[in-house]
Amino acid sequence: MPNIQPGITQAGNRGELNEAQQRRLYVTCSYIDKLLVEIEQVLHETASPSPFPRHVIDITPAQARVLEDHIRRLRDQLLRTLAWQQMQPEPPEIPATRSVLTHLEFIDIAVEELKPNYMRGSGAVPAEAVEELTGVVHELRSVVQSMQRYIRQEFGTNLQSRLQELEQTGHDVGLLRELEEVITRHGLVEFRSRVASLAQRLEDNNLEVALFGRVSSGKSSLLNALLDAHVLPVGVNPITAVPTKLRYGNELRAEVTFASGRIEDVSLEEFAQLITEQGNPGNIQSVVRAMAEVPSPRLKKGILLVDTPGLGSLARRGAAETLAYLPACDLALLLIDAGVSLNDEDIGTLRLLYEGGIPSIVLLSKADLLREGELHRVMEYIHTQLQRELGISTQIHPVSSLPEYSLLLDHFFERELYPRFEQARSLREASVARKIGALRDSVIAALETSLDREKRGRDVANMVDEHEIEVRLRRINGEIGEQRSRLDQAFLELGERPEVILAELADMVTARIAVGEKRSVTPFEISEWTHDAVQRRVDQAIAKTRSSLMKAVETLTDIAREMLRSDVPSTADAEVLLREVPRFEIEVIPIKIGAAQWNWAGRRIVRSLVMSSLREQLGPLLKEELHRYKRALDLWTEQTSRKMVAFVNSFSDAYRAQLNRVRGLAGEAEASPELSRDLAKLLRWESGNDADVRQP
Repeated sequence: MPNIQPGITQAGNRGELNEAQQRRLYVTCSYIDKLLVEIEQVLHETASPSPFPRHVIDITPAQARVLEDHIRRLRDQLLRTLAWQQMQPEPPEIPATRSVLTHLEFIDIAVEELKPNYMRGSGAVPAEAVEELTGVVHELRSVVQSMQRYIRQEFGTNLQSRLQELEQTGHDVGLLRELEEVITRHGLVEFRSRVASLAQRLEDNNLEVALFGRVSSGKSSLLNALLDAHVLPVGVNPITAVPTKLRYGNELRAEVTFASGRIEDVSLEEFAQLITEQGNPGNIQSVVRAMAEVPSPRLKKGILLVDTPGLGSLARRGAAETLAYLPACDLALLLIDAGVSLNDEDIGTLRLLYEGGIPSIVLLSKADLLREGELHRVMEYIHTQLQRELGISTQIHPVSSLPEYSLLLDHFFERELYPRFEQARSLREASVARKIGALRDSVIAALETSLDREKRGRDVANMVDEHEIEVRLRRINGEIGEQRSRLDQAFLELGERPEVILAELADMVTARIAVGEKRSVTPFEISEWTHDAVQRRVDQAIAKTRSSLMKAVETLTDIAREMLRSDVPSTADAEVLLREVPRFEIEVIPIKIGAAQWNWAGRRIVRSLVMSSLREQLGPLLKEELHRYKRALDLWTEQTSRKMVAFVNSFSDAYRAQLNRVRGLAGEAEASPELSRDLAKLLRWESGNDADVRQP
């Protein structure tokens, strides 16, 4: 209904139209204004960077200004017309961001329909075009998603303000602030995500310290003693699929993340139930992460502790693929039970940590169980074994969770852990500083190209094959963009086809019988074999994704070298993206398959009998656990694929923008004195001398 001015009644006024007539008048005026907006778009089309103009502009700028004056007069008259009937335009109700996001959703749908499987409806897609067409789709989609992320995440925050806050906390971000201003001022949007990523890296001041160890090695008791708080339950077996994080907070609180993606605050009692096998058998609640905030002084400066699941058979196997199941931590603490000493699982865990490039410290827990002489002998034995098995020399630190042995824990924290924290923070800042320097070089190259496009266009044309680089970028963007659907398909097949796992188990049991072993296959063995069978399929899917990601890094590095760029992706940064894969767990059920009574039968009959037994005793539980595991994998896949796309795009977008800039396709404004000043400022920027450089 038209907006009637307050204080004026509608009925009974002389010359006043009825309600239907007023509505028609209002709608007509609104429609006229909509047409005026379209006329303005025509007049301003010459200023639009659109590559698809609709009109031949035969109106001079002077004529356009006259027409705009007429448009203003017409709008004034529209307002007077509404005022005649005591009406006024309704205030806007739709937020601009909502409208933009809606249009972006429609754009995303349109892009989706360019995929080869949809295009085939218009005829066969040439085989040689499929790969590049897929790349085109993901390149377009990445830009759309970047716009969506910018609206949803950055509109409520000011990147410049975040950088100012970082500067106040002692970080040297003067250059990064300057780069953000230059990037914004000159529309170099291809660099914005990298600035935001560097700021986020500096804001995350935590040192993640992950504790590894066998079940009952004393991890939970040690963490409680270290923080002087009873946060983690002790005396019960943890759920091996759920890593538990402890960070600083003003008061005790806890939250858990479920496989559906839902995050829920819980009481400490509920928290203890959800992270233990006793309270959450078989992880029936589908918990994938757990986090507690603790008001401990030892966490206040930024240390974040992670109580990890034991690696079990993964550690004993020692396969390179199991690196994916390690947390992306800064430091690892391996707890070895003083009462049990070293075993293959401990050695395997430490091997995985070293292969993953994670600095590690060995702790001898429950040191209170040993007298001083015994303690030194055990520590020397562990040191010798690690030297022999892994070729590493490491110190062993005795610790205990008992109050009367608190000095051991204090000594370790003050002399080992906290210095490592300070060192890690310095190394992180140095790493970020190097990346800021590389970003500076890239922005300088972009500005130089804008200033001297013709010369640099010839230089680049002489150095590289622009078309060939475009093709390579398009292909890797398509390959990385497709990883989510490929992982989804692999995990869907895993979750929906328990028969495949049962068939593999039947083959293993049958092979055991065929070699003449008389003993039965135990429930523990069935559980271990099931773990391995599921893990192999997940490993295969992730290995293919890792191969695609490393190939993309290699291609981007080659392109950067050809274009003489210093900003290249790091294989270490890429590898971290594929960490923290959810682990499959299944309880040991009382299933027992006897081999002796089937010795009389042929191999085919034996396998059929084994398969029938497994299907009956294990089938229902395996189906349920695989469905639950698939939900956890789906959440991991969604998050990981988004990170991979953002990682690859942060480099490929910058390289492509540089190519477009030298060819005059970037659409930026003409070179200006301000651009020259910004370039000169960045060229002479030196850390510690930024006060002089920032002067206008």
